[in-house]
Formats: sequence, C-alpha cells, structure tokens
Amino acid sequence: MLPYTVFIMSALGALLLRGSEGIMERAAVKVTNISRVEDAAYFQLYYGNTFKVIRNLLDGKSYLLIQNTSRMAGRTKYCTARIKSFVIPVTNYSLDVNYFPVSYFELLGLLPAMKGMTSDTVASPCLLKMYNDGQVDRLNKSEPQQFSQYTAHFIGSNTNQQTQLCNYVTYAPMGEQAPLQRAEWIKFLGVFANMEVRANQIYDTVKSNYLCLSNAAANKSQKIHPVVAWMEFNNGVWSFTEDGYKLKFVEDAGGENIDASINKKTYNTSSIDDLEQLHAILCVSFTQF
Repeated sequence: MLPYTVFIMSALGALLLRGSEGIMERAAVKVTNISRVEDAAYFQLYYGNTFKVIRNLLDGKSYLLIQNTSRMAGRTKYCTARIKSFVIPVTNYSLDVNYFPVSYFELLGLLPAMKGMTSDTVASPCLLKMYNDGQVDRLNKSEPQQFSQYTAHFIGSNTNQQTQLCNYVTYAPMGEQAPLQRAEWIKFLGVFANMEVRANQIYDTVKSNYLCLSNAAANKSQKIHPVVAWMEFNNGVWSFTEDGYKLKFVEDAGGENIDASINKKTYNTSSIDDLEQLHAILCVSFTQF
C-alpha cells in the first residue's frame, strides 16, 4: 500500500501546484527544512517546491501547508471533508487541551503563539502563567465559532466532525501503539511552524536516549524482572488497561507486564468477591520476585 499512498500524495501535490496559468509557481523562498517520518505509523509528509502536505492516516485528512512567501498563499484555499489548507508558518493558534501534549509546543518554542485553550487544567506552569497574565483566552468547547479567530485550532480527536471549522487540525499521537511512534508526532507540529530542524533534533535526542536505556535494560543479567500492572479507577471500578504503548514501556524498561491470561479486567469496589479476586491477583503477581 505504501507505493500507492506515495503516488496519491504526489498526485495531490502536483494538482495543488497548478495555478490559473497551469504551470508550477516559482517562489523566491523554497521549502528547505525537511522532516522524514521514521517510526510513526499514522502520519505522512510530502514536500513540494513552496508547500507541504501532511496526511493523517487515522482520519484520512490531509493538510496543505503553503509558504506565506508564495503567490499560491493568497489565491489557494481548501476546506473539504478530506483536505484543508493553511498559510505557514502559523502565527497564532488555539488548542483543545484534552489528551494533548502541550509540552510539544514548549519544546518547539511555540508556546507564545498560543492564544486560546479550552481549559485551565494543564500541567504546564508556563502556559498557566500566560493564562493568568491574560495572554491566553479560555474558550468554550460548545461554541466552536470562538475558534475561528485563530489561524489553526488543534484538537486531539476527530469527534463531532460536523462542527469542525476550516481551521481545525486533528493531532492524534494517541493512536500510535509504541512510545517512540507517539514521540515522533512532534514533527507533525513542527511542520506547521517551519520548525522541522528543531523537531528533528528533539526527536533524535529522545529516540537516542530511549534506545540507550532500553538496550541497557535488555542487557541486564537478572533473571527476575519487576512486574507492572497498569490500572485505572473510574466510578468505583478498578480495571486493567492494555494500551500497547504502556505495555511496550514496561518491556523496554526491563519489566514484565502482569499475566495476560487474566480474563477478568474490571473489579467493582462495591463487590466483596471482586475485591478479593483483585487482591489475590495482585498478591500472587507481585510476590513472585
């Protein structure tokens, strides 16, 4: 499928390059900073002469990013179910902070361009200070028209497509099943700001450190490994989680995931039988070493 996908993206780029005269536009400033997807499974990048195309494979949407130095920027606009266009670098944006890694914007140095967010419950002291100083507005998710004032509005999931405006961008590293795949989505954001060089440096550093530590853990001679159980507690119910990236974290750190043969995944705290079963499982699993 990969050659077919590359062909489709190339064809899309060729069509978008054709102006009213039907020839390729030659701009003074060309795309020079380039990112390449190495590990992530669910987004692709394509570079043209004065534009870029990002394809989100999770929802099938493509984003045409046109350099602001190009004549194409002033005369090309797409807003369909499958493709949207933006003039880059994006100078201001808003953010749906639910399930969104704000730290990626911090690492790229793009936090000052954030002008709106959907909640003040974020784990970023810098962003909270900006909010308290009046530099960032708090927006109501139930009023999507509030987001139209920004060049781009980044969301972490592709729900409520009927209410999405032309400036919505679906950013979904949570769809990836491995830690490094998720981390590489920083390149997705970097493309919107012409920050590919910085995004590449950050990801290369993260990947190098991650592989170094995982290799060190794999080479340890100990025969017994710590057992880890990822659990959630919601509305009085404990449950084992099986997110692929969490299980991969444990394995790469030299640990062992709790026995996959456990067929009961949820335990209600209001049930004595459920609590006894859960305690028994945890005691057996975590006393093996």
